[in-house]
Amino acid sequence: MANSNSKANEFITYWNRVINIWLKGDDGIQENALRGKEECFYKDGKDTTLNVYIEKEQSYWFKDESLRKLLCPIHMPEPYWGDPGCCSIVVVDYNPAGGTDMNPHTYRGNGVYPVNTMIDYVNKESYSKLAKDFPILKAKKELEKDKRWWLRSYGGRQWWRRKIEWMLHLTQPDSEPSKEWPENVSYPFAIELCGWHSPNWPDNTKAIDDNNDLKESICKWFVNPLLESIEESTSKMAVCVGAQFKPSILTKYFDKGNINITKDIANFLPIKVTEGVKYIETVNYKYRIKIMNDNEVSPVLSKDSMETINMGVSINKIGKEKETTRYYRVYNVVEKGKNHIILNTFAPGSNHHPAKEFWEFEKELLRVIKENFN
Repeated sequence: MANSNSKANEFITYWNRVINIWLKGDDGIQENALRGKEECFYKDGKDTTLNVYIEKEQSYWFKDESLRKLLCPIHMPEPYWGDPGCCSIVVVDYNPAGGTDMNPHTYRGNGVYPVNTMIDYVNKESYSKLAKDFPILKAKKELEKDKRWWLRSYGGRQWWRRKIEWMLHLTQPDSEPSKEWPENVSYPFAIELCGWHSPNWPDNTKAIDDNNDLKESICKWFVNPLLESIEESTSKMAVCVGAQFKPSILTKYFDKGNINITKDIANFLPIKVTEGVKYIETVNYKYRIKIMNDNEVSPVLSKDSMETINMGVSINKIGKEKETTRYYRVYNVVEKGKNHIILNTFAPGSNHHPAKEFWEFEKELLRVIKENFN
């Protein structure tokens, strides 16, 4: 990776500086972390006027009241995990969850950090040293040999480990996914649109759409490193779960390229039509396909799709005979003649990654992307 990594290093160096300012209180804009009675749980009994210092560009996240009241500046940011210059696939997230308690791994408190915690390690070392090899994806036995063994108790670790099989499926769709990350496959790189914790992210989306002050910072510290990390990834793509990653976000912040190519990709899928119903039939499933007005592809698993569906997997095991729908949007940002594919998927009322019942459809989608857009 010859030039990896001047640009990747710029991103990593920036966030080391942001978090160092936040920890040390140097060269930043002071923010009052106790913004109202609803956050009295931040009081640690010793200091009820805790302040933090926010780096200038990050301070724009806290200037708008509708965002400010939802974000949690008293918790250490988690802007990324992994290595943007060496990764198998890129995972886009909106922001890290949490921030409603005094989690010792991220809670700033009065600046005295418990030993064997993430924040104590970052304070002594750096965020990049913590995040580069994506240690929270590692199995407990592997972490036991690591100096950061205490990450076993970090709540975010289980959230990420539940996605291992799905991320491997996207990275190597023709291989049998494993519950543990293989040694011969590069770790993913996960990047947050907003690096600050919030338990109420869906409420932030309108505030972000309406806030033009954020545009320069988002383009510089989210869009650019995202596109560069896609280029460096072995899969040449990014994936994002959740309906909030909608076309309006890309139209506002990604000002180059073909923003939405879902309809184009649908033209290459092996769609059959019977009595006006469009569907894709794979080894185990039958997906009914709908192309939505905003170019979403919706594969629907019917209650009578295939024999496997009636064998007690998630669609019928709760006793509800209804169709299960999941939506897919495919974006392509073309920059300097290179395609940058971003696959966005979501299901109504859920922010979880797709169940295995949809993986055969995804395999067809990935095949079409690879053959026509990579």
